[in-house]
Amino acid sequence: MSQHERHGNIDLKLLRYFLAVAEELHFGRAAARLNMTQPPLSLHIKELETQLGTPLFIRHSRSVALTHAGRILMQEARTLLSSTHLALSRVTQIGRGERGCITLGVIGTALWSGLRQPLHRFLRENPCIDVMFNEQSPGAQITALEQHEIDAGIWRMATALPATLTGKLVCRDTFYVALPADHPFAGRESLALSDLKHEDFITLPMAHSDWRFLQQACHQAGFTPRIVREAVEPQTVLALVGMGMGVTMIAGSYADIHWPDITFRPLQDGIPADLYVVYDPHKIPPTALRLAEAIQSSAP
Repeated sequence: MSQHERHGNIDLKLLRYFLAVAEELHFGRAAARLNMTQPPLSLHIKELETQLGTPLFIRHSRSVALTHAGRILMQEARTLLSSTHLALSRVTQIGRGERGCITLGVIGTALWSGLRQPLHRFLRENPCIDVMFNEQSPGAQITALEQHEIDAGIWRMATALPATLTGKLVCRDTFYVALPADHPFAGRESLALSDLKHEDFITLPMAHSDWRFLQQACHQAGFTPRIVREAVEPQTVLALVGMGMGVTMIAGSYADIHWPDITFRPLQDGIPADLYVVYDPHKIPPTALRLAEAIQSSAP
């Protein structure tokens, strides 16, 4: 057997036995510390010395001293056992969902909703978990979930789910109309979707938002929305609305924030904007399941 093979076969248990004797410099006290008897401990130390091919202790009739090799091994064994404990502890934390990285798919408006507080609380209470946010449309999230590119997705449930995925409610909401403050409809208490058929719309890109679903809702109300501008960020869409360049439909949670020169009005059609967390219950990592359960618990 080569030297490399001999060293590769050394059990970490032998290093723990060695370290107890090295720190106590007494086989009897070391054996008591390890809850074992002295003879097998002596045999284990001999086994370690044989595998290493060098003595680790100088044995006298009444005392034990470390050789130079023994002193070096004591330093290295402490480092190795500490690193091993840390590594195994991290793996155990990952298995319990207490450490790791989550890749979360989201639609562009999700993080402006009632989801903010439970997400913030989760991140604060789980500092060893990193959450990466991928802005994607519902359809793209379904594909990413099926290809294991994201761990879970968040969108408004307007898309039928494959049988392998499950969706859980995390936040209730409805769609509102955002109008320039001086718009003729701003004085109304609510609006029908069909009232908007002659309006210019400012939207988020369909690839990253709810707008494909909202466009279908407009079609059911008897018109095709006239989209005159798109903006990547929701706050940009609202800024353009405030400048009088058009109207938009957006989750009602945005009405909780002050946006200059904008009036929000509910839709009589009652289009739901509820947010759901979606995942494969058989393949979701423990960390992502921990997040999903945390944000589900905040749902009404």
